[in-house]
Amino acid sequence: MAGRAVQRDAGGLTLFQEQEQLFTLPSSSFPPMTIIAALPPAVLWAASFAASTDAHKGTICAIDARLHAKGSSVRIAAVDGHRCLRCYVPLLDCHYVPEEPLRLAPKAFSKSPVKKAVLVEIDDGGVAFFKDTHGNVLYSTPWFPDPWASGEQEFPNIDQIWPKDNALVCKPEDLVAMNASYVGDMMKIVDKIGEANNVVRLFTTDSPVDPIVWRATMDKSWLKQETEETVWLDYLLMPVQMRKP
Repeated sequence: MAGRAVQRDAGGLTLFQEQEQLFTLPSSSFPPMTIIAALPPAVLWAASFAASTDAHKGTICAIDARLHAKGSSVRIAAVDGHRCLRCYVPLLDCHYVPEEPLRLAPKAFSKSPVKKAVLVEIDDGGVAFFKDTHGNVLYSTPWFPDPWASGEQEFPNIDQIWPKDNALVCKPEDLVAMNASYVGDMMKIVDKIGEANNVVRLFTTDSPVDPIVWRATMDKSWLKQETEETVWLDYLLMPVQMRKP
C-alpha cells in the first residue's frame, strides 16, 4: 500500500516522496486450516475430463471423492450424462477422504499432471496443495466447486448406470457408434497415466444401446506410495444411436 510523505524545502515548495509500505498480519490472526483429504492428482486430472460443464446440471459439475462402501479404497468419479469416469484408489497411508463425500472443482485439477506431483492435500479453507514425494509444496489452487455444484442435491448413484461385470462382452452383436471427442479424451488419459503398454480394453453388452466400458490400468508410479493392487481407470461411454440404412 503506498503512503505519501509531504516535505517542504527551504523555499516553501512542497515536495512529494512516494514511500512503499507493506502491511502484514501475524499468522496468529488467521484460523488454522485442517487437511481433510489427500488424493492422487493424476486421477483427479483424469476425472476432470468427465465432469459436466453445464451449470444447469448441478452436482455433476463437480468431481466426487468418497470412501468406497467396502472401506478399502477411495472412489473418485465424475459424470456428465454422456460418460462417466471412476477409479478406486487404494486406501493407503497417504490417501484419505472425510466420511462425507467430497465435491471438488474440476478446473482445479484440469492442468496436465507432472510426475513430481504425487499427492494433493485438500484443506478445509478451500486450497489444494500439490506436493512431491518429499512433502514439498509445488503449487496450490482453489478447489471449492461452483455454487451450483455444491448444493444439497446428492451426486448421482453411478452404480445404477454401470453394467455388471458378468454382462460385459468383447463381441458386440451390432454396430456400435461413439462420439470421437469422448473417445479421444480416454486415449489422452491412458497415454498420460496408463501403464507403459497403453492397452485399453473395450467391453459392451449384447445391446448396441447399452453403455460401453473402456478399461485401462494406471501406471502406479503416479502414486506416492507403492501398492500391489491393480488400479483400474474405468470409463463408461453412452453410445451414439444411429439409424440403420
